[in-house]
This record gives sequence, C-alpha cells and structure tokens, in this order.
Amino acid sequence: MNIILLVIDTLRYDYVGSNGNDWIRTPNLDALAGRSWSFDRALANSFPTIPQRTDVITGRHGGPFHPWAPLRLDALTLPRVLADAGYATQLIHDTPHLVNGGHAFDWPFAAWTFIRGAEVDRPWIDDSDCPYLDNWKRDPLFDYLGDPELKEVRNHVAVTYARANRGRKSPDDWNTARLFDAAGQFLRDNARRDNFFLWVDCFDPHEPWDPPPEFAREYDQADGWDGRIDPRALFSLRGGDRPEAVRRRLAALYAGNVNWVDHCLGRMLAALEETPLAQNTAVIVTADHGTNVGGPRGFGKKVPVHENEAHVPLIVHVPGRGRGRSDLLVQPQDIFATVLGIAGVDAPDGLDSHDVLALAESGGEGPRQVAVCGNATHLWKGKPDVAAFTVFEKDWYLQWAPSREACRLRRYGCDDELSGANGETVERLRQLGLAEMARREIHPDLLAWLESGGQGRFPRRRCPSRLPKGFAVYWSRSYNRW
Repeated sequence: MNIILLVIDTLRYDYVGSNGNDWIRTPNLDALAGRSWSFDRALANSFPTIPQRTDVITGRHGGPFHPWAPLRLDALTLPRVLADAGYATQLIHDTPHLVNGGHAFDWPFAAWTFIRGAEVDRPWIDDSDCPYLDNWKRDPLFDYLGDPELKEVRNHVAVTYARANRGRKSPDDWNTARLFDAAGQFLRDNARRDNFFLWVDCFDPHEPWDPPPEFAREYDQADGWDGRIDPRALFSLRGGDRPEAVRRRLAALYAGNVNWVDHCLGRMLAALEETPLAQNTAVIVTADHGTNVGGPRGFGKKVPVHENEAHVPLIVHVPGRGRGRSDLLVQPQDIFATVLGIAGVDAPDGLDSHDVLALAESGGEGPRQVAVCGNATHLWKGKPDVAAFTVFEKDWYLQWAPSREACRLRRYGCDDELSGANGETVERLRQLGLAEMARREIHPDLLAWLESGGQGRFPRRRCPSRLPKGFAVYWSRSYNRW
C-alpha cells in the first residue's frame, strides 16, 4: 500500500465544508472526506510549526512538548521506519522551516524537493528596492496604517517574500500550485509502485494570505474590489483595532487562501485518479494548527491556544477500509502508528502513538482521556496566573494555569468563559492535565511548581530549548539584514 501524508499549515477544522462550513468552497477536501474516515477531535500538541512536525515524524511527546529546534539526526523517524520495511520515501514541500537554517527534516527521506516562494523563504539577495508583485496594489482601505505610497513596506518578511515571487504572473506560478503539481508528477512517475511514502507539506493557508485575485475577491466583493492586495494588509496581522471593512477583507483573504489550497490539492488528487494508484494508495490529510480570523482573539495564532488554534482536520482514506466519522481524541503523534498500521509494519517501542484508524473501525473509546497543546516549557511565562498549556476533552477545554482561579474553561464553538459555574469540570481537567504532564516526563521541578499552584520561583533552568550549540533560528537579525 502506498501512503500519501499531506500536512497543511494553518488550516482550521471549521473552515472545511465536510466539517460543517457552508460558505467557503473546499470541494476536493469534501469529496475526499466523503469516502474516508474523518476525525472530529484531532488537536494540535506541540505548538506551532516545527514542534508539531516533530510530533508527527517521531511519534513521541516532547516532555511535555517539543521545542522549536532542528530534528535530531539520530531520531527514530517515521520515514526511516518505513524505509527499513522496504518503502521508498519522498518529501515534497514548500514549507521553508523544514530545511532552512539546518532544521534537517529532509534528512530521513530518500529524496526531497523544496518548492520555493512561501513566507520566510530566502532564495535571493539583490540591491534593488522591494519589488511589488502583479497582484499587489495600493488600497485606500489600508491607509489607516500610514505609508500611502507603500514606500516603507520593508520588514524582512515582505522583502524576502517579494523577492522569492518576482516574476509570478499566472496562478500556475504560485508556490501552492507548483507544490501540488510536483506531487502529481511524482505520482505519474511512480504509477507502478506499491511501496512509496510521500509526505507533502503545504505552507498555505499560512500568512501572508495572498491567493490569486479570483480566489480573494470571491469572499469580499465590496465596492467592486478586483482581488488585488495591498501588501500592508499581508504583513500587519498583529495590529490592534481595525475598521470593520478591514476585518472583513482580512477574513476574506484567509477564506480565499483556503479555497486556493483546496483547488490546488484537486490537481494532485486528479493525478492520483489518472493512474492505477488510486486503488492501492492511502491518503491522509491534516494540519499543524489553526489560527484566528477576527473575533475576540483578532488575527493570527496566539498562546495560550484556544479551539481556533488547536482544532484541526484529520481525514484518513484507505482503499477498502470504508468511511465514517470518529470523535476519538487524536494528537499528531498518532499519525506515526496509524501510517504504520496502514503499511502493515510493526510500531517500534517507546512511541506515544496510537493507530486511530483501527480504533475508529473497532468503535472503541480510545486510550486518550485528554489531549494537550502548548509551547515548550522554556517559553512558559512562569507566572501562577498565566496559562501554561491547554487541556482538551471531547466537549470542554481548559486553559491550564497553576492558579486555579486563573484557569479558563470553554466549550467547543463558544468563546465565553464558563469557569465559575462549572467548578467540578475545572477541577477534573486540572487534575487530568497534571497527570498528563507527569506522564510526559516533564522535569520533576517543573511538575512540583505546577502542583504547588505556581508557588516560589519558576524553575527556568529546567526548561532547556535543546538548540544545538551555535545554532541561530533563521529569522534572527543576522540572517535578515540584507
């Protein structure tokens, strides 16, 4: 059985039509879900991009969460286990983080292809001003930000993104289209195989929300807008108050980007159907995390995580294994054992991973009482009244703070805090969260600090980031001054 794993960056669960969204078009994801198992309680774990992929590729928790750090070269990884079982392994990605600055996610694969052009990609240096792309133009809607002549859009993200995409003209030139076209070509080139593992990693709909004009304007047709985008809109998501028209425009750009990703995914799925592979190829689709698109939390991802950031789609299609929906609590580590179960390969010892497809087929409850999501401990604020991580059940989730009074309880689909009237639920999730921290081998000093309600000095020395000596993340100043 061939296996395709598609990881989509920043795709919310509730922005997929098959999960109940009725205003964003995702026909290709919906059609795939219609013949697959869909998991309605799949939740991010280590947060965000690189930590989540470390969960997936190692099948292990990070004590309690993985930090943003390069993949260890001695790590036991999913593609290595599959390679030992006779699988040909290929990575095709446009997510720069996987390889930029020595992050080493190409290391476990037999072959890998990097599609250039996503945010923070750095393919080129030149001495010209920041180029403006064909689908960018000044929009008076964003003049409240200042710089009406667009002379000061000079932060390194905008400059590197514009350089990486200079010469982009038609939708086929967008990196997302080229990513899925490359995946389709891989399928055509391997149409007679029954032993490949293809990991496709798609950076959209991550910021900047910059889809082709026809996809952007579909979700905001106010005042005859033509879908071209003011770059001030793309690189200012972390601003404060915004006019309502701006909020609608930003929400439309994210929706258009989701629609665009689905459209490009359809090209890969069409290639799959054009070959004999459709009968012997499993397809798994998930996301690393979601984001905020307006509402009380504004725009972009934040911590402590809420449902919008943590709740992700998970679709598992295996020819001959039926379809259905499951409310099992699923974490990214579970992809490891699920893929091995599909491949018929024994899982190695020491994983924190469960074959959720087999569990869904059996109708069992599953082994996870709760799911947890958060940053690595060196990023915790270390204050009793600030949430350290979030604990999820099937109906509730709790932003877990050492001080009981600072915990915040919510239901899925509801931003209102419910802590005061649900003391028993708060306490139960507090205890389950502590038990999960202990199970994940958090340092005893950190566990004791949590158990004490945050009394005394936060043991920051027990919060290593596990960065190699001399390593600097590639968005640091030293990399981005040119």
